[in-house]
Amino acid sequence: MAPAPQPPAHVLDEVIDIRRYLHRRPETSFEEHETSRFLEARLNALGVAVHPCPTETGAVARLDTGRPGRTVMLRADIDALPIHEESGLEFASANEGRMHACGHDAHTAILLGTVRTLVEHAESLSGSFLFCFQPAEEIVSGARAMIARGLFERHHPDVTIGLHVAAWLPAGTVVTRPGLLWAGSDGFQIVIRGPGGHGGLMGRSGNVISAQAFLLERLEAVVEGLEHEGTGCRCTVGDVRSDGAWNVVPRSLVIRGSLRTFTSELREEALRRLRDLLLEVDTEFQVASELQLVHHTVPLFNHPDVTRVVLELGRELVGDRASTVGAPLTVSDDMAEFLTRIPGCYFMLGACPSDAEVPPAHHSPTFRIDEAALATGVRMMAATAARLAAEPPPPSRE
Repeated sequence: MAPAPQPPAHVLDEVIDIRRYLHRRPETSFEEHETSRFLEARLNALGVAVHPCPTETGAVARLDTGRPGRTVMLRADIDALPIHEESGLEFASANEGRMHACGHDAHTAILLGTVRTLVEHAESLSGSFLFCFQPAEEIVSGARAMIARGLFERHHPDVTIGLHVAAWLPAGTVVTRPGLLWAGSDGFQIVIRGPGGHGGLMGRSGNVISAQAFLLERLEAVVEGLEHEGTGCRCTVGDVRSDGAWNVVPRSLVIRGSLRTFTSELREEALRRLRDLLLEVDTEFQVASELQLVHHTVPLFNHPDVTRVVLELGRELVGDRASTVGAPLTVSDDMAEFLTRIPGCYFMLGACPSDAEVPPAHHSPTFRIDEAALATGVRMMAATAARLAAEPPPPSRE
């Protein structure tokens, strides 16, 4: 078996530079136009074949070694969040109200570094490598859009891999598990409508503000007792807005949140409970509520054979810092859409800064990572892709 391709020091330095460049220029879901142009220019400069991207933003490229082997798809998400950055970093966001607060800038930089590493070792590799820079992960919509618009009609990967930085794990660790890794997600919007009125005269009936307070206090009941492999489901709200004022009870308000479940049965039960809760709210406060499911992605499952390869290489590269997580997590990622169609593995790359007293929270204005972890990410992606490409026919998709 050929040795795993190792990125030289200059590639790892470049990865950090790229990450900082992207961190300064965050773009939210399906608005990643400057990022996409940057990616295409970089990919062209590296000499890989750049293909039309099926979505308006994103990038797709391919490296074919000309030798027999499998086609491995390597995926990174590229979008940022609508958050005002307060990290204090020298390279903080220059785009007001937008921030790479989940590490997608790191994922993109790692994949570009992986492309360069594979290109520089192409003479010793087998098979083909499909590089997919996916938009709109934060609204769990980009993967499904790429698939619906022909990604797999034009390209036929046999196996896929990807990673996600995890600021709650020690930097440089590699963590995953076969089977269920992350939850599925439903993004929901609830509109509550009433008559509105004077703040000094409005009572309980028809008061949408009182109705939403009642609803939010009881949301935990939607997932109470619903768990899988020891992990409970989640229902959370991240946005409540109205057009009221200090003395005006509004006629309507909007609540936006997410529901995280692990199986179709748990999802249906949680949605049934949520609808029942809304009916109770409507009756109790004489308001009218409407539930809309805005976006959805399935739970994320890793193929055991591909996961075995990832963990084997993890132990070769980082020793006992590569491990299997014991239970699934209630975070979500639409990499799951690719993994339902192609056998593969998604793994977590520890990236907690060494000086952090408390691990930085993802999706927060103060989010940050240890950039030293990026080197482990490049080594893992390049080594895993090379080994998978050289392996015999792909595992079954069952």
